[in-house]
Amino acid sequence: MSTATAPPTILDRTGDDPLSDRAAARDERRLRGVRGTLVALAIWAAARIVLEGAAVIAWLVERPGQLRLTTFPTVLHHWDSERFAHVAQFGYRTFGQVPYEEAFLPGYPFLSRFVAEGLFFTVTPNPTQIAAAMWLVTGVGAAVAAVLLWKTVRDRFDPVVAAGAVAILVAGPYAHFLVAPYAGSPYLALAIGAWLLVQRGRWLTGALLCAVAGAIRVETVYLVAALVVAQLIGPRVRPFASRLWRAVVFGAIGSLGLTYYLAWLWHKTGDPTHWFLVQKLGWKRETLWPWETFQNTLRIATGTTGSGQFQEWSDIVMVAVYVVAVGFLVAKRWWPELVYTGLMLVSMGTSHAWTSMARESSVQFPLMILVATTLRGRRSRWVFWVVLGIGIVDATYQSYRFALGDWGD
Repeated sequence: MSTATAPPTILDRTGDDPLSDRAAARDERRLRGVRGTLVALAIWAAARIVLEGAAVIAWLVERPGQLRLTTFPTVLHHWDSERFAHVAQFGYRTFGQVPYEEAFLPGYPFLSRFVAEGLFFTVTPNPTQIAAAMWLVTGVGAAVAAVLLWKTVRDRFDPVVAAGAVAILVAGPYAHFLVAPYAGSPYLALAIGAWLLVQRGRWLTGALLCAVAGAIRVETVYLVAALVVAQLIGPRVRPFASRLWRAVVFGAIGSLGLTYYLAWLWHKTGDPTHWFLVQKLGWKRETLWPWETFQNTLRIATGTTGSGQFQEWSDIVMVAVYVVAVGFLVAKRWWPELVYTGLMLVSMGTSHAWTSMARESSVQFPLMILVATTLRGRRSRWVFWVVLGIGIVDATYQSYRFALGDWGD
């Protein structure tokens, strides 16, 4: 019988050398991180194939002969996407006039323009090149958002809940807006990244990400407010004065992107409230009492037909879902999440109508986490599967119709 012994394994060495223990733990964490990243990317890729596949099928069935390599990035290029593409190509050329393109923040179209110039080696990209760049930015943004959401939830809960949150993000209701060339994907990549950084105590870098996000979507107002609250109640800095100072600095830095754009509009138009003016002129957005907003929404829902009617009723249903979700956030004492979702509900719930309330769910990542946490209980996990099932059906159907320009929200 041989007297040779096997080489020591990591488990054999554990406890003998503190440095080896720390290195082994670090390697294990890195391995788990890689696995989680691959899981998140796999879920994103599967959802992307399904939703974009539905859009491609719509063109093959309804628009035979029009689908080519050059038109592929444009299968979901409708509505706001056209405005973003115009801004990317020409900038803001008019103010206070139809189509009120200054209502669309510059971050996403300008980033797409930058990508188009680098990708196609030109300083004057054509519409096809810009459309391709917008498609790419949206796809990469959604993939990054999926990975960062997995990390955010994994740190707080476990890999199962993390995977569930990612599934709701990329395949939940209205997830097709993370496939269509809209600003939601790059915004989410920055917003979730900022949330993760603050969660890990890296508040300054998180504030810088918020500043960039503020040039992409106005929801950054809710994001910054939520993360300011996170600074105030966070345990990493004990004295309240230190937490207050940090929260003030965070809010100031995180607001720079949106503040700069609003100041630029003020400089160009002479009106400090110009952005709010074009919201009113273009979309009738003005502050009303909630019951007046509901009456307007109900009138629109009962006075239209087709996709417009479906979307308005979806908005009404989604407001009810938001109200219930806010109740759960209060019960769980998730205060930053409550601020993010609650401010959105108050802001959009007191506008002219509840239009786009359902679409807003595509960037409400705290609610995706909330739904995913139901996987932790045997009696509650059905909630996750119901929401995911509805989401897959809804997003696939919406992607098919959206590809044909059939949208009313």
